[in-house]
Amino acid sequence: MNHKEDKKNRPRFERHLIRPLVYQVFTRYLISLCIALLWARFIAPRVVGSSVSWGFQFFAAFYVVMAWMAWLRLDGVRMPTFDRKLFRRKKKPPIVYGDMIDHVDDPIPSFDDLEPAEKDLTLLYADIITALLFVLTSLLS
Repeated sequence: MNHKEDKKNRPRFERHLIRPLVYQVFTRYLISLCIALLWARFIAPRVVGSSVSWGFQFFAAFYVVMAWMAWLRLDGVRMPTFDRKLFRRKKKPPIVYGDMIDHVDDPIPSFDDLEPAEKDLTLLYADIITALLFVLTSLLS
């Protein structure tokens, strides 16, 4: 397979991926920020020479590694995904297509409704943005 053909098969970032991207960045940043602040409050005072920015730097590096793993998954390498499929108990019923008016009350498609390649692309951008947010937070603290 040619490298140019491989690039053509990669998904492009489209408009419908913005909402899952914002949700991913928001939840990842807030949960990691809470963990970093709890670490700074309870564990950092007992460790000599540690500061609040260490937790932020850890999560910046962590999300860079996660972005790299998402990039490798986009290239076709089988890497583990950390998602909530293990905890899902029942499957969603398939949607029967009809007129447009039948789908007015349907929920907006979520991250789980995306194709696997679109999920990896969304996770790649979400991890990069979250890592940049933690770098900025580390510099400001």
